[in-house]
Amino acid sequence: MKRHEALIPLSHHHHHGLVLAQKLKKVEEKDKFREFMKEIDAFWEKDGRAHFREEEEILVPLYSCYASIEDDSDIQKMLTDHAEIRGLIKKIKRTERYDHELFKELGEKLHDHIRLEERVIFPKMEAAIPDKELYKAEGQFHIDSHSGR
Repeated sequence: MKRHEALIPLSHHHHHGLVLAQKLKKVEEKDKFREFMKEIDAFWEKDGRAHFREEEEILVPLYSCYASIEDDSDIQKMLTDHAEIRGLIKKIKRTERYDHELFKELGEKLHDHIRLEERVIFPKMEAAIPDKELYKAEGQFHIDSHSGR
């Protein structure tokens, strides 16, 4: 699907999130526990935390200037997902032992959340927000740690 140029940095973050989600859903080996803990931490600290803030503090308020979000179940789902993903990451960071179900739950939640944003939320925003405003918002997004965009 064609993404508005201004939202490409966020879509890059999504790509890396999907890669991590796939790994999390498939992790079976207890000996890889520490490795995955580091990968989750790096994902969150380098891009995830800032990405959520950018969506919550830049995109959603901008979108609300052009569309009602009060009864928008997709936007509400996105924000709820953000809280739940943050909670799962905190839970994982606090764990001392391998928990396959916890890794799998985070992987599934992350995957479904990214698909919602890419397939539903971003197209809604692209349709509602004028190009000029999307380009202004793009200047406020952090640089992706993987692609440098």
